[in-house]
Amino acid sequence: MRLLRLFLVVVNGILIAFLFLGFLRQYVEPGFASFLTLFSLLYPYIVISLFIAMLLLVVVRSKMAWASLLALVLMSGNTIRQIGFHIQPNIPQNSTIYSLTTLNVKNNFRHQDQDQSKVFVQKFKSNPSTYMVLQEISGDLIQQIANDLNYPYHSHLENPRMGGDLAIFSLHPLSNVQPLQNPDRRMIALSADVESPLGTFRLVNIHLHTNAVTVRAGKFTPESFSRREGLKAFGDMLQSYNDNAKLRLKEIDLIYQVVNQSPHPVVIAGDANDTPYSPVYLKLRDDRQNAFVKGGVGFAQTYNGLLIPLKIDHIFMDKSFNIYNTLIEKIDFSDHNPITTSFTIQN
Repeated sequence: MRLLRLFLVVVNGILIAFLFLGFLRQYVEPGFASFLTLFSLLYPYIVISLFIAMLLLVVVRSKMAWASLLALVLMSGNTIRQIGFHIQPNIPQNSTIYSLTTLNVKNNFRHQDQDQSKVFVQKFKSNPSTYMVLQEISGDLIQQIANDLNYPYHSHLENPRMGGDLAIFSLHPLSNVQPLQNPDRRMIALSADVESPLGTFRLVNIHLHTNAVTVRAGKFTPESFSRREGLKAFGDMLQSYNDNAKLRLKEIDLIYQVVNQSPHPVVIAGDANDTPYSPVYLKLRDDRQNAFVKGGVGFAQTYNGLLIPLKIDHIFMDKSFNIYNTLIEKIDFSDHNPITTSFTIQN
């Protein structure tokens, strides 16, 4: 029993250290300490492992269980960004409730080398959200999707030749549609003012620079980590993640030029290509509400392509919105999962 208790205490201490390193990642500039990214990517697994270690320490009657509990409590503000404990509220009767869905449709619905557009339409046609923002959709499909899902308004209605990658669909009129490109002329955001019956708000659909992990991590195998070349490639991947994070931070600066000019409340939704434990997340969220934190339950994973539970898609809302329920659904027709949140606008 003594050896078991000692083993659990050591493992517990290591997990607490890992948890702290994952927490630290968000406050360290991407150009420094790229190894911290590994702990931020594995952060939810570390939390779960530490919780299990705490229970085992209780069983063997070790006082170190209190250290686990203290660490979990202190880091709970981070944890709920991906592991939701929100108690679903009763939506007030006679209230006007809207819904918003964001989804990266994977290379214009070409997931696993198949056209997934019909599956997508079948999924959402019976119960479309009030507003939908899509990433990686081509310009020639936007009108078709609007017709199939019965959206009377979309971002390309007045300017069909604006180009693709990002699109906004709405049951309410849109105005002041503004595409935004980065210096490489890739569209990183698309904003529009939504003229809802409860008041106008600015909806910003985003798609930030790739993180490189989703592209490269699938190439690693357990055997590759036993070789020097494999470890070097893994280190290069983490460094690339951080280099690309610098680009995402610069893109957020461009996006906030549009956001800060808004005379209306703002919603930012889409593919940020970064986790809830990163400088990118903190800068993008600013002082807004995270829809999952406010209304989500369970384990959140928005990227399907890896065993690592990446949550890289987000919805942020100004405090002018009341958020009720937020759902992340597991799908198989894209490498991302859609996030849908229900909300109302305060009068």
